[in-house]
Amino acid sequence: MGIYRFLLSIFVAISHTGVLINGLNPGVIAVISFLIISGYVMTALISKNYFDPKKIVWFYLDRILRIYPQYLFNIIVVLIIYSIFGLNSHYLSKPTGIGLLQNLLIIPMGFYMIPWIGEKFMIIPPAWSLGLEGCFYILIPFFLIYKLEKIFFLLSYMIFLMAYLGIINTDYFGYRLIFGTIFIFFCGSFLYKNNNITTNQPVKYTLIFSCLLLAATFLYTPLILPYNREVLIGLILGILIIPLLIKIKKTYFDEFFGNLSYGLFLSHYLVIFEFEKLAIRWNSKWILLMLLFSTFLSAVGFFCFEKPVIAWRKKIRNQHN
Repeated sequence: MGIYRFLLSIFVAISHTGVLINGLNPGVIAVISFLIISGYVMTALISKNYFDPKKIVWFYLDRILRIYPQYLFNIIVVLIIYSIFGLNSHYLSKPTGIGLLQNLLIIPMGFYMIPWIGEKFMIIPPAWSLGLEGCFYILIPFFLIYKLEKIFFLLSYMIFLMAYLGIINTDYFGYRLIFGTIFIFFCGSFLYKNNNITTNQPVKYTLIFSCLLLAATFLYTPLILPYNREVLIGLILGILIIPLLIKIKKTYFDEFFGNLSYGLFLSHYLVIFEFEKLAIRWNSKWILLMLLFSTFLSAVGFFCFEKPVIAWRKKIRNQHN
């Protein structure tokens, strides 16, 4: 799934330049696929290495070593450039000590919309989704070990439906917060256990209902609420594509581009900040340059900061397997 993840990161990056596809935000669609992949990968990781309450702390350490090397690299680069050259970003307009701490902890970034948490200081704006991932990482070992997936899948889906209908904030509870999105992660988890959609009941019915809910947005315009369509399209595409990708043999290029996907996801906003400081108008040439510069930063982050830590992660897994 490496090349696929790299393509998803590209969709996220271009969405932040204002690119829409038939009026839809490709970045949102991509994020939903990322959530399904995360559910699949975390279930595989825990099932193989950490399926024991005593090993949960080692799973958390594994995740910290996965997320932080590139994340801290990008934080440092952004702050250096911001202090020397300045950046064209309202996200950096109100730096505070608390805001810096929230950025470093990552998880509070997933709750930026809550007034007493949400500081107006986001060093890496897409980090809100890392905060969402972090919440999932905290919960998933307990859900798997104590077999709570289906209960919380249903509870989350009910919250998502309320968001879809506009009863509660659609953007927050239908896309950004763990309460209404954990069922999306669980779709990936269920696919790990059974990648045959026709016999995987939760995934099959999620696919069917997603198609019906998407169709309803075309028949009843009040349902066209923030990211309803994108989330549903992301769900449908993720459920259909990921089982196919699982069956494809991993190649060198797949692994190479997969290694660059996370860094591209993190670094592209820095490049966008700098380009917009130059008052450029986004077109295909500037978007391509942005992707090239972001991919270069991703490669630096991976080979210099993330790759040296991979051996530690493997050692932890071997010791506690």
